Amino acid sequence: MEDIKINVPEGYEIDKEKSVIDFEKNIVDIKLKKKIEKWRDDEQNVMRGYYIGKSADIIKVSNYINNTPHNYNTFATEKQAKSSIAMARISQIMANDARFGGVVTDEEWMNIVITKYTIEKQQGSIHCFEYCTIYRFLAFHTKEQRDLFLRENEDLVKDYLMID
Repeated sequence: MEDIKINVPEGYEIDKEKSVIDFEKNIVDIKLKKKIEKWRDDEQNVMRGYYIGKSADIIKVSNYINNTPHNYNTFATEKQAKSSIAMARISQIMANDARFGGVVTDEEWMNIVITKYTIEKQQGSIHCFEYCTIYRFLAFHTKEQRDLFLRENEDLVKDYLMID
């Protein structure tokens, strides 16, 4: 038996689903398809969106080169960028303002008898819920802490939950 060598043109690959290779019947029917590379596999792919600068300012960008760590703070939409800034601000408030009881720890989330009081987006608006094991970022130890946080930080919560 002779070796068969197939040179696949650049930008194409063998379509394994549509190709037929049956050596017993001497059938070799190779189909090619355009190769689709994952966006993040190519270092030259371009990012567009909204960049968060050093002063937490949001800057619209285009033609950023992908896969460089200094561009990982670029979001596809302005809403997402605002949300990430709000998340950072909320985490600092929750961790440093004693009135809100601190961040709910992983150990607390693992404890199925401890109720956590959450703030969430449901059908485009803010809603409050209680959970024992379903993780939510906006979670508090008491209903009073949650309600106070929401009263004092509603605009920040809306930014985080991407509510207009």
